[in-house]
Amino acid sequence: MWDSEFGALRLIERTVTTPEGRSSSLWDLHPDDVRKLPRGAVRADVSRQVFGMGGPVLFYVDRQRRCRTCGEDFVFRATEQRYWYETLRFLIDADAVDCARCRREIRQGKARAAQHAEAAAAAHASPDDAGAQLALAASTCALREHAGGGDVDAGVAAARRALRLNPSLVEALYHEGRLQAHAGRPAKAREALEAFLKRAEGLSRREVKTLVRAAQKWLERADADDAASRLKTEPGSARRYGSR
Repeated sequence: MWDSEFGALRLIERTVTTPEGRSSSLWDLHPDDVRKLPRGAVRADVSRQVFGMGGPVLFYVDRQRRCRTCGEDFVFRATEQRYWYETLRFLIDADAVDCARCRREIRQGKARAAQHAEAAAAAHASPDDAGAQLALAASTCALREHAGGGDVDAGVAAARRALRLNPSLVEALYHEGRLQAHAGRPAKAREALEAFLKRAEGLSRREVKTLVRAAQKWLERADADDAASRLKTEPGSARRYGSR
């Protein structure tokens, strides 16, 4: 008999074979006591679990957790637990410490960092490869936008080198523009993005069209910010903003 958090449950001993082919004797839930489980509980397959310090988990239920990254409360779903412990075969002691959104962002951040490291190595190994230089500029831009990392000046240099090596790679101008913006050089950012839009006219490559829309949006926001800044500095603008 097991005094669980949901009341007394009967246990039976049975021999299981793991996916690795090992046999062992484990305690499992008595079939007649499955009905005693709370609503939403998911029966576990103990033969697929990998044990750490604890023994088998006989069933999974939704668990309330607080994300260590964003501080928001989230639910570690019973079905997700089964996927963790029986499909991915994490140690049964493992727990969800981040919410799904933060876990996804962490994974994406690691992927971007790995991609950037590969791009930097390839660009260093092949300094006359325009594609490798463009890839470095693009990965630097992505890393800077999502994680605030990457060497901006190295990314700008890679974009310029890619364009010199292959003038048809107009997207290099886009990446230079965005990197200049991240470096706090709006005039150079505008110059590069406007040059990109001019040279991208008539090009049908899907990736170029996507960057064209992004460049247009950036320039529109920059124009709006410039207009608001001029308005604040115009004579009499203080009265319009409520100053005395």
